[in-house]
Parts: sequence; C-alpha cells; structure tokens
Amino acid sequence: MSRKSKRPSLRRLVRRALAQVDGSKVAEEHGADPTIEFEGHAPAAVARGTTVLHASIRMGVDLSHYCGGNCSCGSCRVTVLSGGENLSKAQGREVLVLGHGRVRGGDRLACQAHVKGPVLVRIPDHFT
Repeated sequence: MSRKSKRPSLRRLVRRALAQVDGSKVAEEHGADPTIEFEGHAPAAVARGTTVLHASIRMGVDLSHYCGGNCSCGSCRVTVLSGGENLSKAQGREVLVLGHGRVRGGDRLACQAHVKGPVLVRIPDHFT
C-alpha cells in the first residue's frame, strides 16, 4: 500500500494558508508573472526577469533611454515607490551612474532593474 495519498500534505496546506495572507507569495509559488505599475498607468503582468525599461516599452509608457539601455547615461532613472525588494539589486555600473545617495533614496535605472515581483515606480521629471 502506497503512502502517497490524494490529500495535500500538511506542509502544502500551511504554504497555501500563508500564501493567502501574502499575495506575492501566491504568484511566486504558482509561477504567475509579476506585475509592474508605472504611476498614472494601469498595472501589467510581465515575464519574471524583464527589465523595468523593457516593461515600459511593451506597455507604451514613455521612458527616456538615450543610451539604448546600456547603463551609461542615467536617462531611464525611475523612483521605486513600492516593491523595491521585488527588483534585482543595484550593481556596480548602476550605482556608479546614479550615485549611492540616489540608490539609497529608491532610484533605479530602468535598464538595470529586473522585475521579480509586484512593483510600483514613478518616472521623475528629469534632472531635478
């Protein structure tokens, strides 16, 4: 007689209950695409790992990117309003272009920030 039954395991039941409390966990566990929202625009689902810049292009959101998304000009700077933990970490060149202060303040380069979960960003008036 097999020990495997059709009933969900206790571990799976606990994970489901916890996921109901935290919606981002549900999306992560079930492989759903994360959402990105640009302030003033409707949110949209994007493939996990998509850059904020590519998401803006696909969504038709006007976001400058003079260097073509090569992390050299800083024109694609965005401010993360919520969900910063759902973006990839800022790395060397991005920090060099933005500066430590802007990174600590929640700014990111859209060409370098990869979406891993729900995020809300603002496109600031440049170069304020």
